[in-house]
Order: sequence, then C-alpha cells, then structure tokens
Amino acid sequence: MKEIPLTSIQLMMSSHELAYDLGSIPTPEKIENTKIATYILYGVLATITVGIISYNIYQIHQENKSKKLNYV
Repeated sequence: MKEIPLTSIQLMMSSHELAYDLGSIPTPEKIENTKIATYILYGVLATITVGIISYNIYQIHQENKSKKLNYV
C-alpha cells in the first residue's frame, strides 16, 4: 500500500474528516447531489416513457378512427 504524507493539519483531523479530505469517501454533500441527480434522471425517463406511451395510444386511436370512416 502506498504511504500518503500528511500535513500537520491532517494529522489533527478526526478519521472521517481525514477520509473526506483525502477523497477516500464521498462527503455528505456529494452524496446528496448524486441523489438529487438520480431523482431528476428518473423523472426525465418517466416523463419520456409516459410521452411515448401516450403518443402510441393516440396513433392507435387515429388509425381506428380512420378505419371506421372508411367502412361507412
């Protein structure tokens, strides 16, 4: 394992603060930002899915409507 030289300030930090400082674990803010980005991505995908399904239902309805008009 590679030894990392620490500054005097880092030597006085608590273990979790040192891990945040060295980038070993993500900070709570970074975790929260990742969570928000994930929720936004899920929302966009859900909106696109609902839009595609709605458009397909509309197309099927228009085809059935035109078939009814052709039979009359």
